Amino acid sequence: MKILGIDPGLNNLAYAFLEIRKNTCILKAWQTFNTKNKKSLVEKLVYLYQRLEEVIEKYHPDYIAIEEVFTQTYPAAATKLAQAQAIVLLLAGFYNIPVKFHNPSKIKKFFTKNGKAEKEEISKIFNLLFENKVLKIETQEKEDHHKVDALALAFLSALETME
Repeated sequence: MKILGIDPGLNNLAYAFLEIRKNTCILKAWQTFNTKNKKSLVEKLVYLYQRLEEVIEKYHPDYIAIEEVFTQTYPAAATKLAQAQAIVLLLAGFYNIPVKFHNPSKIKKFFTKNGKAEKEEISKIFNLLFENKVLKIETQEKEDHHKVDALALAFLSALETME
């Protein structure tokens, strides 16, 4: 099983690509696409579309795990998040890839028992998983909190499929 976890964002969109083989999860690749040097909304969306299409064509995921848009706290940020999410959903539709949605607070609660956990807490959990070989890593790309969020989405989906 191949899972593409995506942390959608208009300025920083990250993916984590997990492969599950014989109940072993392997982080094959992760990356954050930054659009801050793009001048317009259209340029940002085109850039994200093109980069994600390259990822999908390279890895051929069986499904995509993506964060739900959370609108209550920051409505303006939710709009930007929804625009990035729409790019992912469009590509999923074109490539006929099923999509699983996850609520951000439920993800945090699953990994830390606290639905309002800070990003550093999630990062610590994954560092422990790497150290204890629960999750294998085959990429040299350095960690950032966007990639960790994408990994959390993919890993949670992987655990759900192994149950």
